[in-house]
Amino acid sequence: MRIWLITLLLWPMAVLGEAGGVTPATEAAQQETDDTTLTWVDSGVAYATDQVQALTVWMDDFFGDPTYDLEQPDSLLRLDWENNWDEQDSYKARVRLRGKLQLPKISKRLNLIFSGEDGDKLGADDRHEKTDVVGLQYSLGELNRSRVDLTLDAGTWDLRPGVRYRNQGPLSQHAGYRYTQQVEYKNSDGFYTTAELNLDRVLDKDSLLRWSNEVIYGEETDGVEWRTRLSLDQRLRAAHKKHQFVIAYFASIQGVTDPQYVQNYRVGVTLRRQVYRPYFFVELEPSYNLRRESVDQNRSHAWNFIARFELVLQPELIRKLKMTLEKTAE
Repeated sequence: MRIWLITLLLWPMAVLGEAGGVTPATEAAQQETDDTTLTWVDSGVAYATDQVQALTVWMDDFFGDPTYDLEQPDSLLRLDWENNWDEQDSYKARVRLRGKLQLPKISKRLNLIFSGEDGDKLGADDRHEKTDVVGLQYSLGELNRSRVDLTLDAGTWDLRPGVRYRNQGPLSQHAGYRYTQQVEYKNSDGFYTTAELNLDRVLDKDSLLRWSNEVIYGEETDGVEWRTRLSLDQRLRAAHKKHQFVIAYFASIQGVTDPQYVQNYRVGVTLRRQVYRPYFFVELEPSYNLRRESVDQNRSHAWNFIARFELVLQPELIRKLKMTLEKTAE
């Protein structure tokens, strides 16, 4: 099947980060570091790398990045109420639950997963109906930059067994990457694979530039379905302040290869803010779209506006709030 060819072509991208650590030059550099005292230059590089990681993790947590959420050590659930006004599709609303619950009594490696999007669709730019998926995730292990999980999603009528691989790490003092690939089998659609590569560049302590690329290929997809997205995320309040506010400017292109054409050009801005309590978020996202429903149709323009209200349910956060209330009562 051609899906395994695509998988083999995409997989080397994931191991580039690991490969860099086994060259003779790298081994020599490691030996030299072990034999000498770390200089202020080494400390500066380590500090810059930590700053890149810290800002990337902070943004992923603030926006509720699915990959970030599924790899958290604690249970984490997000309850979303999404209101979508579209110039072509009128108004749609939906409530979804996503995140994970740990199952320590069964296994510390096993989690119950809730997903608000169908795994074989590019979610951000399409307007197709999305289905709620419940599944299981079992962690096989994590080493340095890599992590492997077994997955089992339950859709409306079928089960979807799969395996997921993630590799992430620094590229330089101010840049990093994250690569994920998942291979699944769906009864109605057969095998398909989803690959995503994020390249992050920290501009300053509050600004992150991200180039995100996603590819889906399967037995029932329209060739290769792809999306590329460039976003600038800016934190408008210091990290230690209450009720954080972030604005993200983005532009994306989405298309398919069979038949080959671009489905949508999209530009917009996302405003996301904590309100009232640190676990409650409001998100507004206006965007302008240039769509083409099929290769034979003319491109049409449409405004789209999304208002999302999100409640984050996390045990650690609840424990902290309880401690704060107890101290206030004293």
